[in-house]
Amino acid sequence: MQKNIASLFDKTLAMASLTGDKLADVFSKETHRFTITGLSRSGKSMLFTSLITMLKSRSEEGYACLPLLRYLPPSQVLDMQVLPLEGYKAFPHIDNLAALEAGCWPDATEEAYGFKLVVRLKQTSSLKRHVLPHTDVVFEFIDYPGEWITDIPMLGKTYAHWSDSAWAQLSSGPQQYFAASWKAFVNGFDFEQTPTPSLIEQLVSAYRSYLVEAKANGISLLQPGSFLLDSSDFNWHEYGFTPLPSSITSDVSHPWFRAFNKHYGTFQSKWLTPLKQSIFKETDKQIILVDLFEGLNHSRQHLYQLKETLSHLADTFVYGQSSWFSRKVLKKEQIGKVAFVATKSDLIPVSQRENLLSLLMQITEGARARFTDKPIEFEHFLVSAMQVTDDGAHSDAIRYKDNSGRYVESTFEPIPSALKEMEEGAHFPVPQVRVPTDYKARILAGKGIDRLLQFLLGKGE
Repeated sequence: MQKNIASLFDKTLAMASLTGDKLADVFSKETHRFTITGLSRSGKSMLFTSLITMLKSRSEEGYACLPLLRYLPPSQVLDMQVLPLEGYKAFPHIDNLAALEAGCWPDATEEAYGFKLVVRLKQTSSLKRHVLPHTDVVFEFIDYPGEWITDIPMLGKTYAHWSDSAWAQLSSGPQQYFAASWKAFVNGFDFEQTPTPSLIEQLVSAYRSYLVEAKANGISLLQPGSFLLDSSDFNWHEYGFTPLPSSITSDVSHPWFRAFNKHYGTFQSKWLTPLKQSIFKETDKQIILVDLFEGLNHSRQHLYQLKETLSHLADTFVYGQSSWFSRKVLKKEQIGKVAFVATKSDLIPVSQRENLLSLLMQITEGARARFTDKPIEFEHFLVSAMQVTDDGAHSDAIRYKDNSGRYVESTFEPIPSALKEMEEGAHFPVPQVRVPTDYKARILAGKGIDRLLQFLLGKGE
């Protein structure tokens, strides 16, 4: 009660200097800020594209998509505008639609994008209607590369700590199968040589080759992920670094340790710190996108690593021990709702989606453990940003157009509902689906986005 009175008092003081439209904004605007957290290839670009398309079609064309979204009833929508979000590049919605029209999937996110969707609703309360005829609901969406997300935890580590942990990572789990060339390069490298710019670039280029190959093979925990992005402003050619054997990192006087320790500090101060301060703004709702098919397509080890990666991200990025996110970025705001979303759920038959949801819940166990004793609501969702498949002849089959344009049918064995059910060495091939020519209709037929928004916009009922 005391908190509510204080809040009202603060708002009353603020009103003293407001007039006209600004005064109306105090009472008529409801703002929701979403941050979309997803690793590389989790489907962020397609989700954003579909979301904008659905909301605009619902408002401007009266199309009955998002049927379960009670908080934005079409009969009450007066106007809808997609506007730029201050401090961010505009999301390339039109470019992505053009790519789909040309039969190509949208490019992966390599920069920070933001936009706000302003929905003007008729005022339904008779009392409020006499004061203000409408309410503006503002949705602010922020999207950024998954590689940035996995790099943020490096702010809390020294170079030696990061190097030792990175070396342990690439020597175990699924990474070890793709790090052989990198390890051979290191084993044959003469660290008695002075670390000249030319030699440093040789070492960094060899490590980056490992990162590229590992990413192409579904590895989710790769650092520095920023080295993989052509759009990155960080000059890894000049200030690059790699993990080094512990025999070097344990000797702080070693020339190679001193060189890479300095470059690592530059990466933290000139790239990660400004990135954190400029991109990761305060937010109250978070959508964590998870591509389970990347792991299912490769191995059980990939899924275990995905679980580990999500656990690290939830601990360090969102609710980390250092509390920098809540203290300095959220500035008293807290993420009150978290939605764990398995994307591309239309790539398997409806009969297998219960198992997929169960698997998603297990993959997020470590992340959810970080929410213990915190007032956070969370739920799990299966979402298809575009319904690219059709029902097959029986419940375990789907139909779709493959990359050759043939309309084919695939029958699925049961998807494991838990990691222990997936045999070592087993994998579940993911259908390679062509962009449908009727892509807009299939976007509007996408499943799960209405339930996702309903949860995020709900009042805790």
